[in-house]
Amino acid sequence: MPELGFGVHLISRGEGDPATTPFPSHRVMMDDGVRIEQLGFDAVWLPDHYYFDRPSGIETFPEVWTLLTAIAVKTEKVKLGTNVLSATFRHPGMMAKMAGALQDLSGGRVIVGIGAGNQVNENTAFGHNFERRIGAFKEYLPIMTGLLKGETVTLEGRYFNVKNASLRTVVPPTPVWVASGGPQMFALTAQYATGWNMAGGGTDPAAIQEKYNGFSAACAAIGKNAKDFDVCKMTFTGIAPDEAARKRMVEELAVKSNLSVEALLARQAVETPDGLAKRLRALSDIGVTHHIFSISESDEWPNYWDAVELVAKEVVPRIRA
Repeated sequence: MPELGFGVHLISRGEGDPATTPFPSHRVMMDDGVRIEQLGFDAVWLPDHYYFDRPSGIETFPEVWTLLTAIAVKTEKVKLGTNVLSATFRHPGMMAKMAGALQDLSGGRVIVGIGAGNQVNENTAFGHNFERRIGAFKEYLPIMTGLLKGETVTLEGRYFNVKNASLRTVVPPTPVWVASGGPQMFALTAQYATGWNMAGGGTDPAAIQEKYNGFSAACAAIGKNAKDFDVCKMTFTGIAPDEAARKRMVEELAVKSNLSVEALLARQAVETPDGLAKRLRALSDIGVTHHIFSISESDEWPNYWDAVELVAKEVVPRIRA
């Protein structure tokens, strides 16, 4: 089984008035990535969206590859992951070229997290092929992974046509972790990926176990073992220093997210360090080998980095123990 790891998914952050300054700020988030390494996390993870429709409103995002490259040149050890790239946004040949270049630049620290795409509004707005994204992804993965392995690829498909395509350079080994949540995508992940991103799953251990069982069955169907794969899951995290603060935070985050308390807690873990460690140890028991924290801002933490530091110092060691 792969080694247990811990990463942080950078949330969109900026400075100044969003009406007159870019939000999120790539400069601020570059510094955030550096801070993640300094706090001892194994990986920093970035999303790939133009924007995201949430119950609380529209959330805007950084340009993933520009920001990941900036963090790469400012850091030395931390893994650089995408959580996750939308295959609808880039041609598989260009994606392989970009990933190989950054793998070289970073000294082998890139993890290509990728999925078929999951946001209809942004894809529709920018004219991407969202309706047939699963069919396209079935052609996308063999092209991209083949090129990353140094192969010459020919594929005449419905969505992509490549003939004797090659990057014509040595590409350092590049892990590909595919986000998948159903039978077709499980099968693609088992066949082409080195890791599996659990792609949601909420906070219910039974639902997470069911999803793991589905992926495990897809692996077994082609003679592979799910335990040989890196398995990551992002946990939306509200971290509180004590129980009283946790209760206040639940109410605060529910209001800010425009959700009921029940709906909030179905998608986000709002816990003390002990409670969060207990939750994530249970996920490790299911088969998760890499935990990704997406740590919410809260009025309980006037300095956001106090919350991140609490996770680094009080949660991660409890899970590793």
